[in-house]
Amino acid sequence: MKLFGKRKSAQNGLAPEMYDSKDMEKVDSFIGQSFGSFDQVFHEIVSPDIHVDICMIPPAEGRNYHTLVTMGMGAHKMNVPPELAKYKLERAELVITLPADWKTHEQDEKWYWPIRLLKSTARLPIVCDTWLGWGHTVDNLEAYAENTDFCGALLIDPMVGENSVCTLKKGESVNFYQLLPIYREEMDYKIANGTDKLLQLMADTSFVVDINRANTAKGI
Repeated sequence: MKLFGKRKSAQNGLAPEMYDSKDMEKVDSFIGQSFGSFDQVFHEIVSPDIHVDICMIPPAEGRNYHTLVTMGMGAHKMNVPPELAKYKLERAELVITLPADWKTHEQDEKWYWPIRLLKSTARLPIVCDTWLGWGHTVDNLEAYAENTDFCGALLIDPMVGENSVCTLKKGESVNFYQLLPIYREEMDYKIANGTDKLLQLMADTSFVVDINRANTAKGI
């Protein structure tokens, strides 16, 4: 299966929601300036609703990890509650960080699942007619891959990069959130106690994905 290449429109012939050229330039430039320069993009082959590419930012001096950033999720305006309109939360993109030795081009699920997580989470607001923002969790219901027990993800403000909000040409905000993979017990703890309490438990947890990290809520 071809993973890197030219973009193609949806199979049904309808064009997916996409940034216009000027906004795309703004988002592209923002990602490079805030998270690191990149020259490889994981292009989506079929786009049924939005076109979600993944910017592949490699490790660099002082940044010993891969940074993967979606580019396209924010073309869709999420269904944010009216009382939150003043916060400009309708548009979002996602970030995840992986160890320097992660095989980002492998299709085996034990390596590919972070990319699948980015893409599926990017589409969740469309599929469920909802929105995603800080503190929200996404439940996969089962482990992402056979080599890890992570089965969900928590959205937080990026722990990498210099800025988390990109302003489009009409003044709209695109908010960038980092995905932290979490265990079932951590998911349950967050639901029962809230995001702040879970983050206190995870205070010593690295923002770089570690499939073997300690389960901070186990036994609580």
